[in-house]
Amino acid sequence: MKKILSILMVHILVLSGLGAVAINDNNTNNSHLETSTEIMKIDFPSSILVKSNNDYVKLRFVDDELYLMNPGQPMLPRMLKSIELPFGVRNINVEVMPQGISESTISKEIQPTPAPVPQSPNVNFIAPPEKDMSVYNSDALYPSSWYSYNVGCGLNAAGEHVTHLTVNIYPVRYAPATGKICVAEKADVIITFDNPEEDIFPQTSEYDLVIIAPSSFSNDLQRLVDHKNSYGVNTLLKSTEEIYDEYDGVDKPEQIRYFIKDAIETWEIKYVLLVGGLKSTIYAKPKDHRNYGASGWHLPVRYSNFLWDGNPSYNFTSSEPGYLCDLYYADIYKYDNVTGFVFDDWDSNGNGIFAEWAGDDIRDELDLYPDVAVGRLACRNNREVKTVVDKIINYETTADPSWFKKILSISGDGFLDQEDLNIQWDVNELPDGEYTIYAQSTNPDAISGPIDELHVTLDRTVETNLSFNHDDHLKPGYKDYPAPPIAEIVSVSEGDIIGNTDFTYTPGDGQAYCNDFYFWANISYVDGILTIRGKSYDPRPYGNLTNIKVWIDNDKDETIFTAYRNDTETYYEGEWGTGEKLLYGRGGGLYYMPDDFEKEIVWTSNGEWVDQSDVIEAFSKGYGFVYFSGHGSPGWWGNHYPGIPGNRGRGQVAGLVVSQVSPYFPYLTPPVFPMKELSNTDKLPIVCVGGCHNSQFNVSFIPTLLHGIVVNNHMNTYGRPIPECWSWYMVKLPKTGAIATIGNTGYGWGSEGDVCTIGPGDVWINTEFFRQYGEEDQQMLGMAYSQAITGYITHHKSLILHYWRDDYGWDGIDEKTVQQWALLGDPSLKMGGYS
Repeated sequence: MKKILSILMVHILVLSGLGAVAINDNNTNNSHLETSTEIMKIDFPSSILVKSNNDYVKLRFVDDELYLMNPGQPMLPRMLKSIELPFGVRNINVEVMPQGISESTISKEIQPTPAPVPQSPNVNFIAPPEKDMSVYNSDALYPSSWYSYNVGCGLNAAGEHVTHLTVNIYPVRYAPATGKICVAEKADVIITFDNPEEDIFPQTSEYDLVIIAPSSFSNDLQRLVDHKNSYGVNTLLKSTEEIYDEYDGVDKPEQIRYFIKDAIETWEIKYVLLVGGLKSTIYAKPKDHRNYGASGWHLPVRYSNFLWDGNPSYNFTSSEPGYLCDLYYADIYKYDNVTGFVFDDWDSNGNGIFAEWAGDDIRDELDLYPDVAVGRLACRNNREVKTVVDKIINYETTADPSWFKKILSISGDGFLDQEDLNIQWDVNELPDGEYTIYAQSTNPDAISGPIDELHVTLDRTVETNLSFNHDDHLKPGYKDYPAPPIAEIVSVSEGDIIGNTDFTYTPGDGQAYCNDFYFWANISYVDGILTIRGKSYDPRPYGNLTNIKVWIDNDKDETIFTAYRNDTETYYEGEWGTGEKLLYGRGGGLYYMPDDFEKEIVWTSNGEWVDQSDVIEAFSKGYGFVYFSGHGSPGWWGNHYPGIPGNRGRGQVAGLVVSQVSPYFPYLTPPVFPMKELSNTDKLPIVCVGGCHNSQFNVSFIPTLLHGIVVNNHMNTYGRPIPECWSWYMVKLPKTGAIATIGNTGYGWGSEGDVCTIGPGDVWINTEFFRQYGEEDQQMLGMAYSQAITGYITHHKSLILHYWRDDYGWDGIDEKTVQQWALLGDPSLKMGGYS
């Protein structure tokens, strides 16, 4: 009861700088009363920044990162309040009463939210339309309510079990068909709930850490138990054999989960370390059933059955029927309005398929908030167990600030988010003849780049013959970054003929990356009007703005057409996500690190990353943290040069790979196993990696060799054979590599352009890890990791409880982001060591 009282007396309000809050508590501090009420008075900011581009306006509060971001629907500011209530509260009810509502009309439409993008070309994905016309043609206010909320059970920043209540308030509502906007000045928030009847958790913790492993690993793990106990982390080793004898469940993962639940309620454990991966690096059976893998594993895994994102505006299949999900072992409880909480079996619809998401009607409703910090050492054999135990003990006893207080950022340009230049050249009144199209870009520092020049012929006696052109990789400065601004015309090519027929063509990803989203590369000549499209970008760090001039001369060197596009925006997403600057009020990973950390930046745009050797050299210096943000597979990680010159085939660069062996490239470029070249001996970083499948720890050599050549066995290596995945390979390297890695077990997602730091997917959750360490002072690896997941859920999920579908911002991409983000490391690790 003391714990309940202390939680009731302290309520944490997350306001993100959006105004002052006054709290009037009625009964909140009287835990003996059955019902409590909180009334909070909130003032909204008095000013909204309105930014206009060619087509839309953007509404935002100054320096705010919070937006309602449903793809294709209006992007509107929101306000977030995160409130901690005692674990087990019941009958939560929330009312928000806006006040001081004013109405006005705007002439331009509010910008639609861009769609997140898969970080792999191998996802069969059709983007939602740029605009959801069912919303934009409606005169109903959007969103349909002034607020929404979500309730879940999990850990707070102090490691205590609480009920998380998240209230999202929408101070601006918009009727697109009429242009009407309604803005509230302030609001009263009234929260009522019934207090819990008892505290199910012990008052004191008998154990902090439980290590679960097969008994065959016990000898080396006992050394880890002794080490942890010597530093005051009370630790228990529990064998999988004992668990299977003592606990029931529908399968082995559920048996282990019931033991974890028992350990929480009996000993108040804070951390669970799972030790055990597949049983072989050569050929291992990764899956026994769509729900789990056990027979081929030292310690079983749960697979999530995410098949579709549940949003009808999307159309894609993930090409991975299930992905590894250790969050299953951490998410034990979920909120119940009647009882306060229940065991969350991850099969809410009771059809025997775990973590199912196949649309609104076939979907398990999951809590997802971690109730304990879980990590895994995916060891294949005793040798690997000994290696990682040695690394953990050595790290925690000898870590040195001379290398620990350093962070390395490695990234490039994630997506080609080029704005559509959409320059219309009317040739109807022009004579046939030779014409020259010129383009040149200039950055805000008045630096101009090379002139792009193309020669075309206007000849109405023949059919039109136009072709796509993408050769900015041939421009001066390619791979010599930072470089002057680049202008590149792509909608016509050298020698093309503008004739007597209309012509349209839409290049796909193989020619024009991300054209499905921005239509920046479409060729169009209709009714005598040639649409000139292309690229304009500034290949230097944070080079996000350029002006482009396009002019056309006739065969007498007379300029007969001139057009400008000013302040065209492109963003090198990975660099913003790993960097030091704010964008929409949210920073990259470096922004949140303490001031006493030395920061090294290895980006494609600053010229520090040209090939893999640059990454190996930088990594080998030794750091406390390394943040990779880009694209990946189980054995490969890399990204693109700025602007992705020449498209992905020419603009992509490898950063770090497990193996250079490939059936497609029989002539190897040494080293064959590049990770073994890392020489950061005993200077072991915690590595966050953004990209697809880097932490897919169910791979082995023969199945990865067969993928893409013989069968689609969902190994996602495209025939490049590897013994173990990128993230685990880095951890299991003796004395070098990483002390722990955090990354995706499935296809990752990212957000393009100016919303790259605030949109759903990899960047947000990875930067939140660094914010948890740098701003929230989370010193234990598992707490920083689990609180990053908690932060992602709180930040992105808000559900009107009587609706089945979340209409306000949470979809399958968010669900997948938190489920597949795996910690391969010791969750009880003291970051920086005890010395």
